[in-house]
Amino acid sequence: MYIDWSQIQKRETVPEEDDWSVFFYDASLPAAAAFSAIYLIPFIYHLYISYVAYKTGQYFRFSFSVPILVGALLETIGYGQRSSSTQNVQDIGMFATSQTMIVLAPVFVCASLYILLSRVMRFTQPEGTAEKEAKVLNGFLKVSWLPKIFVTLDVVSMLTQGGGSGIAASGEWEGSLEDIGTGVLIGGLALQLATFSVFLIVVITFHLRALRGGAALEDGMIKVIYGIYIAGFFIMVRSIFRLIEFSWGIDSYIMTNEWPLYVLEAVPMLIAFMVIGWYHPSRWLPASVAGESKFKSWLHRRRNRNTQHQSLSSA
Repeated sequence: MYIDWSQIQKRETVPEEDDWSVFFYDASLPAAAAFSAIYLIPFIYHLYISYVAYKTGQYFRFSFSVPILVGALLETIGYGQRSSSTQNVQDIGMFATSQTMIVLAPVFVCASLYILLSRVMRFTQPEGTAEKEAKVLNGFLKVSWLPKIFVTLDVVSMLTQGGGSGIAASGEWEGSLEDIGTGVLIGGLALQLATFSVFLIVVITFHLRALRGGAALEDGMIKVIYGIYIAGFFIMVRSIFRLIEFSWGIDSYIMTNEWPLYVLEAVPMLIAFMVIGWYHPSRWLPASVAGESKFKSWLHRRRNRNTQHQSLSSA
């Protein structure tokens, strides 16, 4: 019997209509599952130090550490979703959800660092300086504006990235829409990188002025600043990776291989979470640095009004 091997080979190399995947490679289930489990470690630790240890009186709770806890949870769920996505390679919704959570997690971490720095700066101002009047950068900028500016820029960059992805996806990542969407996406990533770079410059400037005698930093504050440096370095590595990833395009080596995602995204962010955990403000900063959140202040005033109202009613 004659066998036409050329036809068989041709048939084997032509993919079936339904044989496609949201991944550009064979995604690893063990890797995704492993990182989902590993990220439980910083999540549980931050949950303990922010709430359990606070309830037992071991540490003071800092409300601005909550976003870090949220970020660790997003990483855990994100890689868990990725595990499921590796077994459902045509489920775009599941893939998009996992990617969104993994990309959003660093935004929450950065938000906590922005607020942390502003609190430390306010605490180290000369005695008699009103909290809202404390300034940095040679009096050019109020300290109270720092977290608002940085968080706003981070949110804008996040929305820009989402908008760019949406534009490119609407054209199925082809043609002019791909070029426009990718350009917008890269712009959002560049803005995020620039925002965090400026933040680190502000940290370094503040630290150098303190070392020269501009402000008295306690040992605990110095440790926390070191933590910001180390965690900031790994967040920068991750941000640079993301910028290069999309700048090189979907046919690049980074896009068509899985290991860069784990080595340059998952591992750096895991180290950042662990470093922030070790240099957690609850461990090293005095309670006076925490301040009172606006929500807590509003809740306290509301409870007082309700108590007074009930007292008047009963009278």
